[in-house]
Amino acid sequence: MWREAESSVAPDASLRGDLLMRFQDRVVLITGAGSPIGIGRQVALAFAREGARVVASDVDVPAAEETVAMLARDGGQGIVVGCDVSDTEQVNRMVRIALETYPGGIDILVNNAGVARRKTFADMTDEEWNFTVDINLGGAYRCTRAVLPGMLRRGRGRIISISSLMGCRWGWPQHAHYSASKAGIEGMTRALAVELGPYGITVNAVAPGFVWTAQSTSREHSLGPEGLKVVEGYIPLRRIGAPEDIADVVLFFASDAARYVTGQVLLVDGGVTLGDLSPAFAHLAGVR
Repeated sequence: MWREAESSVAPDASLRGDLLMRFQDRVVLITGAGSPIGIGRQVALAFAREGARVVASDVDVPAAEETVAMLARDGGQGIVVGCDVSDTEQVNRMVRIALETYPGGIDILVNNAGVARRKTFADMTDEEWNFTVDINLGGAYRCTRAVLPGMLRRGRGRIISISSLMGCRWGWPQHAHYSASKAGIEGMTRALAVELGPYGITVNAVAPGFVWTAQSTSREHSLGPEGLKVVEGYIPLRRIGAPEDIADVVLFFASDAARYVTGQVLLVDGGVTLGDLSPAFAHLAGVR
């Protein structure tokens, strides 16, 4: 299912007058773009504000439609394509629809779709392991593979994936499958940077720390709001990150300012890894 929502209204100067419009008429495909308090939505809105044509993909189509409606109200352009990134046929269909709508090609891919499910390793089933890994890592693999032919033909492209603090620096108890999938994204990022660099394609990843999202505020599968407030006091910048904080870094990697940057995993965590969070985790373990 897909739907286009383009606005013919000129951008409001109060909204765009001070922006660089770095991505005018470039096409960006963003997976996991639907969650109301997710990173993907803010990435989509940020790209649209700077002139990009957005392909907003999510397994939750109504949520992605809301994202595109928001960017259209601000004068942005975008389409919605429903997609389960663990399904190769759906991924290929998503890219096909994007190219039918924007024949010039996909300039930027943001692999953002992901899930986290709490489960002790000893009790984890193959199905539970595969579910998480197949979305988080397998989804990034499928989407990258699908957009790559066009980027190779044009000799340019930007691929940015969302990793995690829990994949590059810390282990996350009861989330071994999540940590493994995010660490895999980083390995794939470095390998592809070497493989694709000669073709003018850069490949980077952003590793968020603690960010206010639907995932992190889940009491069942993550820290929940109360846990985030405990952790907040141990972050040098003394706040939990916002999705916009991550979106800004994604846009940097996609911009010409990062033209000589590839194979990098940038940790965006407010400095939390510089300190000792063990008292916070001990407190949270006691609360749980």
